[in-house]
Amino acid sequence: MDMEKNNDERQARRPRRSKADIENAIEKAASAQIKKKGFARSQVTDIVKRAKIEPIVFYNRYKNLEEFYEGFVKRYDYWLSDLGKGKRRQAADSGTNAEAMRTLLDGLLDNAIVAELLRWEIAEGCHITQRTAAIHEIDFTAYIDRLTADISEEKRTEARAIFALAIAGLYYIVLHKDRAPFGGFDINVAEDRAEIEKALEKIGEIIANY
Repeated sequence: MDMEKNNDERQARRPRRSKADIENAIEKAASAQIKKKGFARSQVTDIVKRAKIEPIVFYNRYKNLEEFYEGFVKRYDYWLSDLGKGKRRQAADSGTNAEAMRTLLDGLLDNAIVAELLRWEIAEGCHITQRTAAIHEIDFTAYIDRLTADISEEKRTEARAIFALAIAGLYYIVLHKDRAPFGGFDINVAEDRAEIEKALEKIGEIIANY
């Protein structure tokens, strides 16, 4: 009798949350956990603990963590396109090229979930990462095509290759930033980041001269 009374008291003290509140709590908890441990190392037990819900509440909504991830990552499918929203397309020049790459660098540094998703794509080949990688490839190809649209057709392939290598380099520097510097440059240090941005300007100049 006393046990039932204690359970009733605990339930009475626990604030009632709407369906939307619970889903928001799960998503916030997942974001915090993924930023800390990444996609591959996060587990349902970690997320429900952060969300302050019982596991059954999670499993009433999702069959497993994979099903949750399928919906969760879709908001990041076209994150690169989103970076450029509201920006008027200009004719390609060294400043425009460098700005585009700086925008990409800022986007990678500012969005830890995107960085973790890219790291997951590289580390694990499941159907979710295969889908997101394919979408990101389409998005990146369109991104590079826009930046090289004003270059003559005979030189465009080479210019696109330079952009692809530069972007891959930004990927690695950002994804590696919490492990160690790369090539003597630490993107977490303001002076080093400034030097990397200068290098992006040089790359922009090279492509603008095609």
